[in-house]
Amino acid sequence: MPDRDTTTDLIGSLLGELPTGRDDQTSKQYLRLRADILAGKFPSGAALHETQLSETYGASRTPIREALNWLAHDGLLERATRGFRVRSGTPEDVIEIYAARVALESEAAGAAATRHTELDLARLEQLHAFCCSASDDTDVRAGNFRFHEALWQAAHNATITALLIRLTTQLRIYDSGPPSTYGEPDVLNHEHDLILTALRARDEAAAREHMRAHLERSRELRIRMFAGG
Repeated sequence: MPDRDTTTDLIGSLLGELPTGRDDQTSKQYLRLRADILAGKFPSGAALHETQLSETYGASRTPIREALNWLAHDGLLERATRGFRVRSGTPEDVIEIYAARVALESEAAGAAATRHTELDLARLEQLHAFCCSASDDTDVRAGNFRFHEALWQAAHNATITALLIRLTTQLRIYDSGPPSTYGEPDVLNHEHDLILTALRARDEAAAREHMRAHLERSRELRIRMFAGG
C-alpha cells in the first residue's frame, strides 16, 4: 500500500494560500484537526469547542481558534451557537459538490494529458498497478483516492488542485472515514485504465471524457448509498 498521505502533502504545500498571518502552530493544529475529522474521530454534527480542543491537543486556544475558522472555510465545519460543529449534509449537497468536481477534475485530466511529465505518468502507473493488485478493501479505497490526487498533480495547475482538495474533502466528511471507491474495483480499475490510456496518448479530449464518465457514475452510486437506497 502507498505509504504517503498525499492529501496531507498537498494540503501542506498549499497552506501558504490560506489567510495571511498564519504561524506554524496554527498550521499544525489545522492539519491535526482536519485528519481527525476525516478519520471520523468527531462524528457528523459533533460540537467542537476551542477550550476542550486546546486541552485535548495540548495547544493554546489561539491556534485552535484559527484552525477551526480555516476548517469552516474548507466546508468541514459549520458555525454553531457555541463554537463549531462537524458539518452534516444531504444528497442535494453531494449533487452540488459533484457538479463542481466533475467540471474541475475533467479539466484536470485534460491538462494532465498534455502537461504530465514522465515522473507523473510513472506515479499514476504505479498507483494503478497497486489498485489492480490490491485485495484489501481499505487498500483499494486509499489507492483509488491517491490515484486521483496524482492526476491532479499531473495537471500542474495549483488552483485546480486546491479547489479539488476542498471539494473531495467535503465529500469525505459525509463518509465519516476513509474515502470510498463506490463501485466494484474491477470497474473502477477499467475506468482508470481508460484515463491512463488517454494520458499516454496525450489525448486531451479523451482524458476529459473518460474522467467525466468515471465521476458521473461515481456520483450516482454515492447518491444512492448516501440516501440509503
